[in-house]
Parts: sequence; structure tokens; C-alpha cells
Amino acid sequence: MDRALFALSVPKCTCCKRRLSYGENALCLDCYAVFEEFKTRNCALCGRVLNRCDCSMDFLGKHYIKRVVKCFRYLGYEEAAPGNSLIYSLKRDNRSDVLAACTKELKAAIINSVEKPEECIFTNVPRRRAAVIEYGIDHSKLLAKSLAKEFGARYVSLLGSRAKTEQKSLDTEERFKNANFYIIKNRKLDGKRVIIVDDIITSGASMGMAASLIRSLGCRDIVAATLAIAYKDK
Repeated sequence: MDRALFALSVPKCTCCKRRLSYGENALCLDCYAVFEEFKTRNCALCGRVLNRCDCSMDFLGKHYIKRVVKCFRYLGYEEAAPGNSLIYSLKRDNRSDVLAACTKELKAAIINSVEKPEECIFTNVPRRRAAVIEYGIDHSKLLAKSLAKEFGARYVSLLGSRAKTEQKSLDTEERFKNANFYIIKNRKLDGKRVIIVDDIITSGASMGMAASLIRSLGCRDIVAATLAIAYKDK
């Protein structure tokens, strides 16, 4: 960011809210150090650090997703966690530095796990309409488009949402009912690998339901790409 624009915008760390110094991006250096430690935590299934792990979960496996690319573990009980704060800001603030930071992290994880991402089609789990109106953005769409641009790949908007409420306010059974998506336009995806982008996977309801619809368009393979997972991998 240009120094003059930086000075005018007065950006703050998404976690501790301290004013950022020029050269810091979304997180201050102290909070970024904590974030880096979170990224080195291991998957209980494969033993690899999370941003080098593509282990899926049973529910997603039954919905055609054999690989889940992720960056870190979401800690719902630890509101001040730097990773959590990046997701919260991505959802509501429409900050270019936050989008750039999230793109950088997820891009690195995709490179670690997906062959030839430049040949994939990128899409996203759509945000419910009421949230798009409230915040003015579909954050997952912005992230998916940013990733596609980074890889020189194609972004395609495939799904719309009929969800009535926020998933986080619902129990597991209610999440599955609320994950109500529809295909915007039938497209032929024969032989294509699709990367579905979202900010966080908890129960897997939204990602799984989205994948089932996309699978019906004839793609050969689906990879989920998310900044964080909140499910247990044991």
C-alpha cells in the first residue's frame, strides 16, 4: 500500500487493534508471530502441519470431497486468536490488506496440496443474501476470485444461497437444513477439478451441500479450500 494512502487509512491490527506500522499487513508483528505458531500445529490423522495437510472428514468424504486444504485451526473459545480475527475482519470489514493476507495464506496451502491449481476452476460457498446486504460483500467470493487471479485460473460463480440464518447460531442438525443452495446456471464441468473456497469449515454442512450440487455438473474432482477448520480431526 502506498505510504500516503496507508497514513490516511489508519489501519489497525485485526487482533489487538493496535495501529499498524508501515509494512505490517492485517496483523501486527506480535500477533503475526502468534499466528505463525498456530499454523505449525499438527493434524491428528496424518501428523503434518495443517497448512500441508489435506485430510478430509467423514461427512465431506460422503459428499465427494476427499481433500480439504486448510491453513489453521479455528478456536471458537479464544476470541482474541489472530487467525480468528482475520476471519472476522474478512467477513465484515472489506479491507484489502486482510483479503491479501488471507489470499497469501490459502494460496500457500493450496500449492502444498493441489497439483496444477492453475488448471482448476475456483468457486465458493455462497454467503446468505441477508449477510451480503448487511456487510456489502460476499467474503468467500472475494477470496475465491483473488485466489483464481493469483494462480491465473478461472473463477466461476456456480451457486446461490437460500439460507435463512447464520450457521454459527445453529446446532448440527439445523445447519444441514439451513445449508440451502441452488445452481445459478447449469454449466458443463466435465473432466474439471473444482476448488470450493470458504472461510471456515465446522460441521461441514455448507461445504458438503455445495459440493453435492457442483458434483451434479459433472466435474471429476472436488477440493475444499478453507482458511480454518473447527472440527476435530481425531
